[in-house]
Amino acid sequence: MNHHMKRRGKVWQLRKRVPLDVREEVGREWIEESLRTPDVRLARQRRDARLRELERTWDLIRRVGNPSEIESALADAELERLAVASGAVTPEAPTVADRIADRLDDAASAWGRREKLVDAYGGGLTFDELRDRFVEETKEGERLWVQLEALRGNLPIALAGERWLAKARLTDGTKREYRRFFATAQEKLPLPGQVTRADARLFIQWLAEEGGEDGSGFSRKTVNNHRSALSALWSYLDLDAAIWSGIRFEPTKAALRRDVWTLEEIVRLLDAAKALPGEAGEKLPRVIRIALHTGERAKEIAGMKYDPQNDWLVISRDATKTDAGERAIPCPDALREDVKAWVADPWSTQSVSNRFSELKRGLGFEGREKVLHSFRHTLLSRLHELGVQEATAAKIAGHKHAGMTYGVYGGKVAVESLREIMDELRWDERLEEARKGMATRKRPA
Repeated sequence: MNHHMKRRGKVWQLRKRVPLDVREEVGREWIEESLRTPDVRLARQRRDARLRELERTWDLIRRVGNPSEIESALADAELERLAVASGAVTPEAPTVADRIADRLDDAASAWGRREKLVDAYGGGLTFDELRDRFVEETKEGERLWVQLEALRGNLPIALAGERWLAKARLTDGTKREYRRFFATAQEKLPLPGQVTRADARLFIQWLAEEGGEDGSGFSRKTVNNHRSALSALWSYLDLDAAIWSGIRFEPTKAALRRDVWTLEEIVRLLDAAKALPGEAGEKLPRVIRIALHTGERAKEIAGMKYDPQNDWLVISRDATKTDAGERAIPCPDALREDVKAWVADPWSTQSVSNRFSELKRGLGFEGREKVLHSFRHTLLSRLHELGVQEATAAKIAGHKHAGMTYGVYGGKVAVESLREIMDELRWDERLEEARKGMATRKRPA
């Protein structure tokens, strides 16, 4: 629990070794900095946030070199522009781009002589051919070329993505997902301004047929998520986002279907959770019961608040995947004590997910079809059984309703109108009946 942390006096410190492959660009072997608190729980939260930030920086360095070099060149170019505008520097003076281009040419010439691609008498490759090979075959050449292109307004996909995500109103989870998408695009595509419609089509086909760690291709949903992210980035860059639309593809991987939890499976999960020692035995059953009654995702459970005045469960936008996920729902009578205890001392999103995953795997549920998210499907299945209208079910689960009538005009469902439905779920009664049925089958004849 306290990995990459140590005490210095009363205050906790972060201590993390810089990965070897980015150590030269970072300029040091260890990251050591204060977490500014003696509270171990707060220190862990700050450590996790800082580690995520560091991993993003290191991943960006792996893809485009040290982004600080590009940002520094862009800042110098802006200062140079202001100096020329004020008359402090003449327009004829060498620009930042000129100086980087000269460095690229000098480095390419030196490399060509070392590699015996040119000789002292001008024989061998032409200079344009030499420079192209230097950029393609060396890390130094690629780094200088990327800086030069950035000054021309053609930022690398990953760096452009970071700039857009810094302003975009998206959840942390969606931003992490989009960063992975941009990383994949960075590896397969040229700089944004050079991407053609044909490049986009080939990339989408590659995602569908060969993408992913196992090379088996992504599902249709994941491929379309890649397209949405890249289309939004192209719009931010004032490029033609239409190159990402209208591309037909056939994924090799079928979409993952989440199964619902049966009543007997939920009984097994709850009994196993209650039998866990210490804190886990208290909190994990609450996680299961909250997910079952509300359909909340792990992050929503971790960030949920309780409004005692109205007796509502409140899920704010920073804890949701989409705008539709921001909602308030009445607290079911059967869940109230669990909710009060949970919000007083919740787990983090990662702990919610990891603890539940460990529990379900320990009971033999190894696949991805039944996970914590499956409780959303379980709840929606129950609401369907009760004859609840789709727009109302969407309001409870935090889904956007696609229909015109309910999607556009039905979005103002009053929170209190949902209370009777929430209490009608009667999960405890149904689970008790399932428990009795399980006991009867086990009883010897």
